[in-house]
Amino acid sequence: MSLWRRALRLAASIPVTWVVVALVITASVVRLSLTPGRARGGIDFLVSTGFDAVFVHHDWYSTFTSVFFVFNPVVLGVVVVALIVGMGWSERRMGHWRTIVVFFAVTVGGIVLGLVTEGLGIGLDLYSAELSRWHRTTDTIIALVGVVMAASAFTSPLWKRRIRIVGFAAILMFVLYSGQPSDLYRLFAAIVGLFLGMRLARAPLRVRRPRATRRESRTLLAAVVAVTALGPLVSVASPSGSGVLNPLGLLFRDPLRDYAAIAARCETSDYSRHCVDALALSRLDGPGAVLLTFLPLVALLVAAWGIQRGRRIGLWLAVAINVALAALAAVYFGFVPFLSASAYTAFQTTAAEDYRAYEFVSALVPLLIAAGLVASSRLFPVDDRASEGMTVRRFAVLVVLEFVAVAGVYFVIVASVPTQFTPTASLSDLLLDLPERFVPVGFLAFEPADIFPSGPVAVIASQWVGVVFWLAVIVTAVIGMRRPHPHGAETDEARIRSLLVAGSGGRLSWMTTWPGNHYWFAPTGGAVAYRVVNGVAVTTGDPLGPVATHPQTALDFATYCTDRGWTPAFYSVTDALRGHLTDAGWSSLQVAEETIVRPAGWSTEGKKMQDIRTSINRATKEGVRAEWQSYSELPPSITRQIRQLSELWVAEKDLPEMGFTLGGLDELIDPDVRLMIAVDADGTVQGVTSWLPTFEEGRVVGWTLDFMRRAPDSMNGLMEFLIAQAILRARDEGISFVSLSGAPLARNEDAGGADDRSPGILAFLSRTLEPVYGFRSLLRFKMKFRPEFESLHLCYLDPLTLPAIGLALTRAYLPTLSARQALRTLSAR
Repeated sequence: MSLWRRALRLAASIPVTWVVVALVITASVVRLSLTPGRARGGIDFLVSTGFDAVFVHHDWYSTFTSVFFVFNPVVLGVVVVALIVGMGWSERRMGHWRTIVVFFAVTVGGIVLGLVTEGLGIGLDLYSAELSRWHRTTDTIIALVGVVMAASAFTSPLWKRRIRIVGFAAILMFVLYSGQPSDLYRLFAAIVGLFLGMRLARAPLRVRRPRATRRESRTLLAAVVAVTALGPLVSVASPSGSGVLNPLGLLFRDPLRDYAAIAARCETSDYSRHCVDALALSRLDGPGAVLLTFLPLVALLVAAWGIQRGRRIGLWLAVAINVALAALAAVYFGFVPFLSASAYTAFQTTAAEDYRAYEFVSALVPLLIAAGLVASSRLFPVDDRASEGMTVRRFAVLVVLEFVAVAGVYFVIVASVPTQFTPTASLSDLLLDLPERFVPVGFLAFEPADIFPSGPVAVIASQWVGVVFWLAVIVTAVIGMRRPHPHGAETDEARIRSLLVAGSGGRLSWMTTWPGNHYWFAPTGGAVAYRVVNGVAVTTGDPLGPVATHPQTALDFATYCTDRGWTPAFYSVTDALRGHLTDAGWSSLQVAEETIVRPAGWSTEGKKMQDIRTSINRATKEGVRAEWQSYSELPPSITRQIRQLSELWVAEKDLPEMGFTLGGLDELIDPDVRLMIAVDADGTVQGVTSWLPTFEEGRVVGWTLDFMRRAPDSMNGLMEFLIAQAILRARDEGISFVSLSGAPLARNEDAGGADDRSPGILAFLSRTLEPVYGFRSLLRFKMKFRPEFESLHLCYLDPLTLPAIGLALTRAYLPTLSARQALRTLSAR
């Protein structure tokens, strides 16, 4: 019910959005309800906008009415959803009146500016402008993109950059590859919305060189590469468009599907024999040819994925493919008539003479993109064999070897069946024909074809050799660009221990010595323990080293992570480090509450300590004693029982034993770790706790609770007894503190504090695991010892990474969690 009330409050907060949605639905339904013919055509003529509609027929009102009509019922449903989501989001940030003003301004302003641009094109006698001047447009998305772009000024800096970069990249993709008038209107509506939003938000209008992190710069590069990959699909879907890059995109479209049109064009030229050759390329039509057409685009998308994550392999793969596209386009359009006869070059020039400037740009843009990628190589870390799964050089060698292997196998196969080509193929014919088998068919539409596969073996080999090669390239790239595994030599643990013994760590820092951690060492001598889970570098507490160097060490480590495509997440850090990181623009969330006891002033006196006194008295009465030893000092009979207790505890849980900051048997074997063991008069182990040391100049100054296990039939209050004995022993030895550690995903609700937010996935994880592991009840248990509370935090740079960080923490704590166990736990909630 609360969810329903929340949804109603949300709906009530966006009245302007609902009015616009109602107008769009009403106008579109009324228009769709009319019988096709003069009535519907009359409405279409009145409400749609375009250059001739406004400047010839003087339908100025159409610059506003055109955004309220959708002519397709399926598209209407999509538009309504887009309006509710996009405009509703914008209205909640800008307010009602600003949304009304922006909606009107971006609609009229965007369309008018687009019409003026069309007029300039007509004045310059551009063929595409003349072609589109009569076109009439109705498009609700024109207003939507402008409103969203205006609302971006009312968001955080991170959201501003994301919305604007992604939004303009998508808009420009349609402008360049489709070039319909509506695409141009959307672009200008977005520009108007951008500046109007900045004005309404009172943001300074300054022209300066944009400042962005390496990650954001790589994201922009990846977007450009992705546009190169997805743009041709826009051209395929809109072949009649007049975008600047539409000719390049159409080269990825099957040029032979309309054989009659090509034949008719050939009949009017002097190159009928060559046109027949082009028609003969229809033998390549089939699933192999279709895959060969699109696999290079898939490879570009893979390269964009690698670029965003800082992989040099992705960078140079994108460079190579864009250079190849530029070269092939230059050959196809006749700028570089490589092996083509002059007749072919003349045919190509004659066939598209009206688009000669666009053809030049289509051949030039991929080359410029490649040059830009090369110039941006400084944003990518230099190959490191220790940290990268594969270097660029090795990747290039593998691609060359794959080409040689695939081409060699193909050549052996087709050389054995020369009669399956028409005419019969010689070895020289097969060699000259070989490179074309790796190129999308569209680039070969008017190239001379001397031999054609006609037999089954030749056809299969010719169609699939290129597909096999491109698939091999894609698979190799994906393998080579996998997130690099964290690294650390065995001797790194010794360096970490030396830092800890010297006093460079905090109360939880001994956990950095545990298996699964990897280490990064700062030039200043500090270090960070971390583990990479699903691309998230999760740290274990504060950095090591002098406290004064912790903030810089943390920021340097964050740079190290982003250079490798990892998301840095500082987990279980103290208030001190959190304060420095938040000052640097990071966000934080409280993830645990550490409980600390000061032994010097601690006693079991007072009413609140009644349970502690009772547990000590009961242990004395039942003959249970506490022993303080390291694991290596214990006799086999005791160590065997400890292992049995641990196995029994795990067996009782629906989920596996947790790890990460919760130690198990492997961690308590450490010779520097101490155990407080409860043993009865019969030598039976009733329970055990483990304690991690904190050093200062080689001397132990504190102990931190970690491992806790008890027998099912042990006496009541056994854990209270063991912890109290550890605190009393620490008091006698002059130890400064005893930390009862932090209860993960739990907090002291009475403490309050400013940082009281909780990310959805972490809160969900806490609620889900509470019935199994009892983190909150554990925190309440520790409060019996009258501890001090210190918050532990998760610090992160990008709020959008919180779901990934939450999943990484889940996997870090439960590395062996199976899908069945997870589903069972979720269903039990």
